[in-house]
Amino acid sequence: MLTAATWNDRAVREHLEVTLFMPSDAALSRVTLPSRWLIAIVAILFTVSSIPASAQGAADDWIIAPPDVSAQAIYVVDATTGIPLYSKNPNEHLPIGSVVKIMTALVTIRHVEDLNEQVVIQESDLVDTSVYSNMALQEGDTLTVSLLLYGLLIPSGNDGARALARHVGAKLSGSEDNRVATEAFVNEMNAYAAELGLDNSRFTNSHGEDSPNAYSSAEDVSILARELMKSELLRNIVSQPAYRFTSVGPEQRVYEKSTTNKRLGQNGVVGIKTGTTVDAGGNVVLAREVNDGNNTVIIVILGADHSYVTGDPNTPDARWADADTIMSAMDQQFAWTTPNSDGLLPGLNEQLAVWDVSLENPPAIPVPNVEGVTLGYQLQLAPAAEGGSAGTLHLYYGQTHVGALPLTQAGSATGSDHGKVAA
Repeated sequence: MLTAATWNDRAVREHLEVTLFMPSDAALSRVTLPSRWLIAIVAILFTVSSIPASAQGAADDWIIAPPDVSAQAIYVVDATTGIPLYSKNPNEHLPIGSVVKIMTALVTIRHVEDLNEQVVIQESDLVDTSVYSNMALQEGDTLTVSLLLYGLLIPSGNDGARALARHVGAKLSGSEDNRVATEAFVNEMNAYAAELGLDNSRFTNSHGEDSPNAYSSAEDVSILARELMKSELLRNIVSQPAYRFTSVGPEQRVYEKSTTNKRLGQNGVVGIKTGTTVDAGGNVVLAREVNDGNNTVIIVILGADHSYVTGDPNTPDARWADADTIMSAMDQQFAWTTPNSDGLLPGLNEQLAVWDVSLENPPAIPVPNVEGVTLGYQLQLAPAAEGGSAGTLHLYYGQTHVGALPLTQAGSATGSDHGKVAA
């Protein structure tokens, strides 16, 4: 058996004989390999508790019970590390209302190089303002793409979504026909969803009005939210409590609206988007900074109890209570610490030294404080070219694999830029 003590023997490190299972008629073959190739095939398991290397938690049976909320589905993930905190029906197909506009914004910035491009508002862009959320667009007014993005994301303007889909769709399709252009935009929404690996999402419009066969899931929405927060422009927009600007056409109309996000600016919340319809109920996606702003957590709440009555401020709306419940539970059950902190993962730093690998500028990870849930790890090593990856540190809650961090060869000059939202 290969052990850390064996590895410390220089003679053994120079040339090792190991036994490997080989995919051939012979059940077992004995081969001799130089140590640099040995690392490529050996996975070393060191854990706080006994953890099978192949253990994987079922997505719908998350190791840490989510708090009791009204929502049909939730997904809460540390976006900086990709480690989930809570999960409830994460892959259930649900209508998501105006949360769809996150994808609308992403497709827009993907296909518009100059956000100062001007868009003349058409009648087809307008909506019934007594029924649908809107930015109060007026036919004939001229706004830039950038200004329409503000109206799309802050007051959740369905009219802004229609105008952007028409404008960007015309670029995609080469057609000025509104129907053709809008269809091209929706097709691009679905193409981008496939590219992002959103296996449980299908879009049929840019604004999120109830539509047959349109759906997403809590986990898919969390991916969209992480993508939005990577954009400096969009991240800044969803952090604004309100806007006031003047259209760029000769009409010089003043546009002024406030955010629909009732938790923005509270308890570390820095964005991002709400959504309600009769079918979807109450939905909200929040970006919350924790660990002194060094980590960002994405909270997705879909299908919360909500009696949809347009314009009635007293309409029952449980998504905000759900959000408060989740954030309170998070504060009680998780603390953020770097994985190589002394005492967090006993033996980790010693093993990193033995195998001559390191965690370069590791981000803090969410450490659970939940009865019966232990934090464990697995070192999986690989041959490292100079400046390249030397393997992976796999992280576990109990027997559930929750995330991984890259290892580098010790002394390597390379490092990682762990921003608030992981790529």
